Formats: sequence, C-alpha cells, structure tokens
Amino acid sequence: MSVINNMLKNIEQREAKQVSIQEGVSVKPIYDVRNIVFKAVILLIMLSVIFLAYLYLPTADKKETQREPVLPQQKMVAVITSNLSDSQDKKSTAEPMVEQEAVKAVMPIEQIKPKVNDLAEPKLSEATLLVSQPVVEPVVIAEVKQSSALANNKELAASEVTVSKPKITLMTKAKPQNTMIKSVAEAKSPQALLVEQLAAAKQAIQFGLYNEAISDLNVILAQSPLHVEARNLLAATYFKQQDINSAQQVLQAGIRQNPNVLEWRVMLSKILIMQQQYEGVLLLLSDEFEPQANLDFWVLQGTAAQSASKHHKALESFKHLTKLQPSQAKWWLALATSKDALGEYLDAKQLYKVALDLGGLNTAMTQHALQRLVALKEAV
Repeated sequence: MSVINNMLKNIEQREAKQVSIQEGVSVKPIYDVRNIVFKAVILLIMLSVIFLAYLYLPTADKKETQREPVLPQQKMVAVITSNLSDSQDKKSTAEPMVEQEAVKAVMPIEQIKPKVNDLAEPKLSEATLLVSQPVVEPVVIAEVKQSSALANNKELAASEVTVSKPKITLMTKAKPQNTMIKSVAEAKSPQALLVEQLAAAKQAIQFGLYNEAISDLNVILAQSPLHVEARNLLAATYFKQQDINSAQQVLQAGIRQNPNVLEWRVMLSKILIMQQQYEGVLLLLSDEFEPQANLDFWVLQGTAAQSASKHHKALESFKHLTKLQPSQAKWWLALATSKDALGEYLDAKQLYKVALDLGGLNTAMTQHALQRLVALKEAV
C-alpha cells in the first residue's frame, strides 16, 4: 500500500508542476553548493603553493651560496688526496694512477666577482669543482708534482701544485686566395710548331679553305724560307686559285734563295710551258740536274726542247721516257716526231709503227702517225 501511495503522490506532484509551468510560474534552478566550494578550496591551495614556492626559492639560493666557502681573489692551491691501490703501486712507482672515484680536487682559478645563478646547480658527488660563473680569465692548468714518499707510504701525502696561466695564441686561418692555377704548357720547339702549322694548312686545303691555307703557309715561309714542302703547297694553292703570277713569284723567290731545289724548278717549268717560255724551261732544267731527274723532269725538258726545235735535246729526253715507261705509245710517238724532224726517216717510220701498235693514242695523235707513215713511204 505504501508503494501505491508513493506512486500516487508522485503523479500528483508531476501534475502540479505541469499546472504551474502552464500558468507561467518561474522555478529557480538548484545549484550544487558542495561542488563549488570544493573547487574553490583546491584553487586556493594551488595559489598558496605557488606563492610559497616563489618566496622560498630565492632564499634557498641565498642559503646555498652562503654555505659555499667564499673564494679568495688570489690563486688557490689544489690539494689532492687519494689512496692508491697496491696493484697500481706494483705496476708503476714513477707515475701512479689516481682513481676518479677517490679524487677530490679544488681547481684554482682567478675571478673578479662571482655571479649567482637563478637556479641552483646540482653538486658533484665525488669531484666538486668550486667554480663560479662567469670566469673572466681562462681556466688554469694545475700541474701536480707527486712527492717521493708516495712509493713508501702508498699515499699521495703532499702534492705540490703549480698553477700556470695558459698561453693563448690566436690562430688565424689563412683566407684561401681565389687564384686560378694555369697549367703551364710544355714549350714546343720551333720545328714542332712548323709541323703543326703545316698539318693545319694541308687540312685546310683538303676542305677547300685556300685563304686559310695560304695564310698558314706564308707564316711558315716567313720563319723558314727554305721549307720546300711549304713553298710547293703555297705555289700549288695559288695555281688552284688560278693566281699564276703569285705562284710564279713564290717559286722564283725560292730558287733565288736555294737554286739546288729541283722541285721548285719543275713546278716553275710547268708554268713557263703554259706561257710558252720554252727557253726558260731549258734553262731551269739544265744538264746539271739530270742525275736527280725524275719523270716530270724528262717530260718537261723533252716537250720544251721539241717545241723550241731543239730535237737533239728532245731525243735524249724521250729516250729516257721510253726506258721509264716503255708501254706508253705517246713517248714513242714523240721520239718518232723528233727523228722525223731531224730527217732520220727510216727510224721515224719504224717508231711510228711501234706507237700505233702499242695503241692508247688519242685521235689527233693517231691521225698524225698515219699521215707521217704515208708521207714517209712516198718519200722513201
């Protein structure tokens, strides 16, 4: 029954609340006062802890600095006491090793005024260095001289410490100089330079660069006027450009400087035959050069002599040609022509037949040989 009564009361309360809401009755909100008070108490505790820490830390730093002994402004002497083990004494009596865990050293320094850090630095447990920051002078080096009583007493009785200031030497780095190191080329001899220039001129001639070739060859001849190959190439290059006068001047200048060069005489003789200067060719290709004569020498000499009606000289030249090239019909024909001009008709008739039998003559030469054979038969 009690449960039913409670349910009915709850229903009545709910209906009463709905009626009051509908009629516009304002209901005040309910706040948890305990929770608010709890939070406020925690906030006050935190603020008080922060305030006490702020007050306590500076005083703690001052107490720590007061506990530390004030260092004199003069130099201090470090006293090192240590117990050395028996094994270390047996190994070396002259220079004993000091264990790091047993060393308590006081490093001597010179300072002006020690400054207190805002935060306390942790103490070194085994080796305490009473050094204040900042240090004006650099850290000095302590040199420990051990007494001779160490070997007997096995203790570092009274160590003498001498303090010396380090010598500061300013190390200045040399600035690298931005200089280009040029590799020194090996000095070439004038002969090697001439060889290179001559090769360049030949290459220029192959590619048809005649002006560049002429320039290089003139440079070579200016340095070495008696350079045979360079003068030959220069004259030939002028000849290819149909500059006959320049070629002739180059060869004549070479012959004046060295008359014994047969190559220059042969090249100049070709130019003179084109100009029909046969007497000049015979002067250039004189008898004294016959020992070193070649095929071109005999051809030019025989042609010039036959054209100048000097058939005896021509016969000598063409006889040499028939010996050098016996299968060439033109030399037999030239020899027959000179014989015919000298009135030696029987020999000329026989030589014409040899030339026709060998063949290889052009139309004009063949007709000339046939006509002379017919004329010689009638004459004979």
